[in-house]
Amino acid sequence: MLAKISWRVLLILISAGTVAFLTFNYLDSLQETKKIVVTSTNIPAKTIIEEDMLTTVTVEAKAADILVPEQISDKDLIVGAITREEIGKCEPVHMDSDLIVYPEDRIKYLEVDGRVDMSKFIPNDKRLYTLALEPSQAVDNRLEQGDFVDIIYTGETNYDDFDEIYSRMILQYVEVYAVEYYDESQFSNMVKDGIIQHVTLMVTPQEAVALANTKAEGSLSLTLNPSEGEEVEVRSIYQSTFEQ
Repeated sequence: MLAKISWRVLLILISAGTVAFLTFNYLDSLQETKKIVVTSTNIPAKTIIEEDMLTTVTVEAKAADILVPEQISDKDLIVGAITREEIGKCEPVHMDSDLIVYPEDRIKYLEVDGRVDMSKFIPNDKRLYTLALEPSQAVDNRLEQGDFVDIIYTGETNYDDFDEIYSRMILQYVEVYAVEYYDESQFSNMVKDGIIQHVTLMVTPQEAVALANTKAEGSLSLTLNPSEGEEVEVRSIYQSTFEQ
C-alpha cells in the first residue's frame, strides 16, 4: 500500500516539475528580445536609403519572427539600397527584392552622376507619355507624382452635315509619373492662362498610341481620380445635350 502511494506521489511530483519547467521556458521565451531595423522617417519610392533614415529598435523575439520574417538587425546591410515602393515611418525594413534594390545590385539603377535612374523602374509593359497642357486641363497645378488621373478627349464630329463638339473619357486611372511644377505666385491670372504644363503619364503602348491619335484630332484634359482603381461607365456628352 505504501509503495503504491509512493509511486503516485512520485508521478505527481514529476508531472508538477514538468509543468513548472515548461511554464518557465515559455515565460522565459516571452522575455527574449532581438533588435530589428525600422525606418526613422518616410522613405519615398525610388530613393537611396541612407543611414539617418533608419533606426534600430528592441522587440519581443517571437513577435518579431512572426510579424517580420525577413527582418534585419544590422543597418549596414540596407544602407545604399534603393526603394522600389514607398516605406512608411517606423516600418520594419524587409530584405525583399520586390520592395528594394539590394546595395550590391544598385549600380544598374544609377546614372553616371550617382542619381537614381528613374527609367529603370518602369515596368516592361509600360511607356512614358508626356502631355503639354494648359493649367485648366491639368487640374490647375494640383497634380503630384503618384496621383492617378482620368483622361477626357474633346473633339468635333460631323453628323448629317452638322458639326458638333463632344467629349468622351478615353482612359481611366492612369498613373502620373512626373509633373512640371510652376510657382503660381510669379504669374498674374492673365499670364497664367498662357502657361503650358508638362505632365508625364505611365501608360501601356496601346494607350500611348490612343493618346497620340486623340491629341492630334482634338484636345485632352485630365481629372484627378481619387479611387482605388475602380472604373465607372461614363457616357459621351455632345454639345446638343445641353440644348435639350
